[in-house]
Amino acid sequence: MKTYWDYTEKERARLTEAEVRELLNVELMTKGVRKIIAPELKPIQEVKVNTETWFEVDGNFFKTAELAQKFIALDPRKSSFDYACGYDYHYACPVEQKIEQKSLYSQQDLLNLATILKQNKQAKEENERLTSAYDKAIKEQNKVLDCVWEDWWNCINRARELNDIVKTKEEYLKMADNNEEIAMGFLRKVYAEEDIKEALEI
Repeated sequence: MKTYWDYTEKERARLTEAEVRELLNVELMTKGVRKIIAPELKPIQEVKVNTETWFEVDGNFFKTAELAQKFIALDPRKSSFDYACGYDYHYACPVEQKIEQKSLYSQQDLLNLATILKQNKQAKEENERLTSAYDKAIKEQNKVLDCVWEDWWNCINRARELNDIVKTKEEYLKMADNNEEIAMGFLRKVYAEEDIKEALEI
């Protein structure tokens, strides 16, 4: 069994993307990370719940704006307290005298569709759990795989750099009438000695 890291840097640079992908499963196995498969999510049934128009006065709902206005005219109060004085000291304070039109779901529709809505709720919660676990596992998997891809691109870029040195030497040789010493002298002005040695395998 040969892993990605068993290849030399030059060999890794020559690997195709498809060949690297073939080595990824081995890499996961050697690092003790299980290959992650996307979860099969529970189906969510499409459902439409009808809405009704209501008129709200400070948390109280009325069928018509006229009824809401009549409620305000009664000067209703609600229990309240001052945080500074403590929760034990409740008193009656006026409700907010503002009427707002709101859309609320039909209670009858909710009763009729309760079974489907409960199934959808359970499916959504299960999907969220599965997705969360998948995302966590994918992060662990990517930690391993990203190292391989990052190294592969580094190897490819390094191979290009070394290939540039070889091509530059060939150009310099032509300009220097194939005088190796002169060509190498100019080459050393452009590139580091260690890079030249690696590129030309000196």
